[in-house]
Amino acid sequence: MKDGTILTAELVDAKSVRRFSTKSCASWGSLWTSSGNCDSWFDLMMEKSGHFVPVSALDRRVPTRRELLRGLVRQAPFVAKNFRLYFRNGWRRYVLRTKVVAPYAVTFYVIHKCNLACSYCTQKEPDVFSEELGTADTIRLLRKIRKESDSIVITGGEPTLRGDIEEIVEAARFECKFRSVLLITNGTLLDRKAGILSGVTGLVVSLDALAADPTNPLSKPAALPKVMENLEFAKERLGSPRRITISTVIEEWNIGEVERLLDWCGEQGFVFAAQSAQMEKMPNLALLRNAKYHALVDKIIARRRAGTQAINGTPKTIETLLRFRDFQCYPTMFPRVYPNGDVFYPCEPLRKIAGNLLRDGSLRKIFANGKKMYGEIPPCQGICYLFGNVLSHYYVNDFWGLAGDFIQ
Repeated sequence: MKDGTILTAELVDAKSVRRFSTKSCASWGSLWTSSGNCDSWFDLMMEKSGHFVPVSALDRRVPTRRELLRGLVRQAPFVAKNFRLYFRNGWRRYVLRTKVVAPYAVTFYVIHKCNLACSYCTQKEPDVFSEELGTADTIRLLRKIRKESDSIVITGGEPTLRGDIEEIVEAARFECKFRSVLLITNGTLLDRKAGILSGVTGLVVSLDALAADPTNPLSKPAALPKVMENLEFAKERLGSPRRITISTVIEEWNIGEVERLLDWCGEQGFVFAAQSAQMEKMPNLALLRNAKYHALVDKIIARRRAGTQAINGTPKTIETLLRFRDFQCYPTMFPRVYPNGDVFYPCEPLRKIAGNLLRDGSLRKIFANGKKMYGEIPPCQGICYLFGNVLSHYYVNDFWGLAGDFIQ
């Protein structure tokens, strides 16, 4: 459950025609000291601010033609990449008649170990396990990935548990020159690996509640005080809250907490992202019988549609993702690479390894081998409701609609 926000920073930041201003707020650390616990801290924050000011309301100015042109020039590599993939994948889908499309971004699992034990995590006891490579071989693996994608998502496990994670991130950004380097983390160790923040283009922090609960020391609620402290630290180092995405997983127990997180992200200026917890790789359909869940989804979509808050995705992708609508997945658009270089075909949940990047040399060759060994990508009809999977459907089948939604 780590890739719900696989393109958060890249796609949200690409909307160069819109400016989200953020208002400053008091240091979380000082509020924590004065209030004594996280519930009091959150209540105090809401008393201080009432209802958060929609970030877009702070700047209603229509961008000038010059500003629009500057935005297009600044995002030229992003725009060029998307058009190039659009035509390449059109050729593959409609001429070659294959569902094996070109990669957009690669998810790289640098480690399986984690210092927490979230109930929904798919990496605690993976069916296919791989040992970590040393630093030099890991960087060699990054170079292989860079030949076929300029966007990488570094995840785990908990990436900050790797002793060389700062060196890996630095190599990805400055040596391999990935245009987009996102790192997904639970946020507990960011202050110990501060070098990460000078290399990433965006940070994705997993957070499922604003209520601290110390009873289970390996849970996110127990780690909340440290995570909040590190979020303030990261926001200062990165220079903008918009470079941080708060990724939350919705379960039946935390629907109210996710709503609080949504409001809090709006107040802080963080990007908000959500997906539902998977149960044995399947969606929790019981959520669809919960009126509070539907009210929460409606609220998220309404804010995204109105542009009052930075929220990952578009109204269409959020609706599909959170209400479990039909979609067709194109998993090779977001291939997953394990720590030793193993690559899945067509996707990780099916647990089929098609090759190894260090041995076989390219994702294209591995996918060709996978197609020979396992056949065409099966019509799973969207079993895994993860953001990247849903996005691949709209990217391949409704590219122009998706583009229009993202720049609105």
